[in-house]
Amino acid sequence: MPLPYPPFIWLFALLPAFLSGCTMDIALPKKEQHASLNPVDIQFQALSSAPQNTFREVDAAALQDGDLLFSSTIGLTSLGIRIFSASSVSHVAIYLGQGQVAEAVGDGVQIVSLDDALAHSDKLFALRMPGLAPTQAEQIRHFAKQKAGSRYNYQGIIEMMPFMVTKQLCSLNPFSKDFRQQCVKGLAAAQLSASTADESSYFCSQFVLAAFEHTGRPLTLASSGWVSPGDLLHMREGDIATLAPNQTLAYVGHIKPGIYLRNRALASYSSPDATSPVQTDYRVF
Repeated sequence: MPLPYPPFIWLFALLPAFLSGCTMDIALPKKEQHASLNPVDIQFQALSSAPQNTFREVDAAALQDGDLLFSSTIGLTSLGIRIFSASSVSHVAIYLGQGQVAEAVGDGVQIVSLDDALAHSDKLFALRMPGLAPTQAEQIRHFAKQKAGSRYNYQGIIEMMPFMVTKQLCSLNPFSKDFRQQCVKGLAAAQLSASTADESSYFCSQFVLAAFEHTGRPLTLASSGWVSPGDLLHMREGDIATLAPNQTLAYVGHIKPGIYLRNRALASYSSPDATSPVQTDYRVF
């Protein structure tokens, strides 16, 4: 059956995906829905740091051991990673509990305080693997302490940069999730090195995935060296994953709002209709 709109309408519908490098899904209508006023459901990969445009501010007490901490800064390196990955984040770490954070940075794998992580971030928010057992969180802590001092994987991140761009070609087919997954995996196998269990160097998201693999609860079946912080972000509930997660991640909240959020909060507070300094439905990045 022919599509309900002429071809040029479809080109306009797909244009945002081409310009932003975002993955999108188009759900074609079922037979009984042909008479609907909205015959095609189009969903874009969410760039916002708050899923479904809903912001929730929390404090450190809301964190649980094993939570994923996503962040960005206002520096050029962070901006470059966000542009290449078409994402609102440039870094990911793991909360170990007791105010400690494990991360892989330029100086290598290290364990720092949550206060230090906050001080070096413009925004910081958490996603959670549902059902992570205390014993598995302990395994993550053990892995982090064991790997502390490991080198940063500069070669892996250099390989990752062009892959972040070329994998967007897989987004040009919005009708098949399976095709996109196979396309990304095929490009990754051709362009990137496969990670092994005895890695001696890590970039940030590679370290996070390796830690969860160590517990027997991998975040995805994709190789840890193929996954960027933005790819991990899109494994959350209500988003479109670039690489399929084993289990979707739950949004915990923002511990530190970014510049955009702070400006929106100030604007909302100064509005004549505002009743409180913090609103809960921001369109944020």
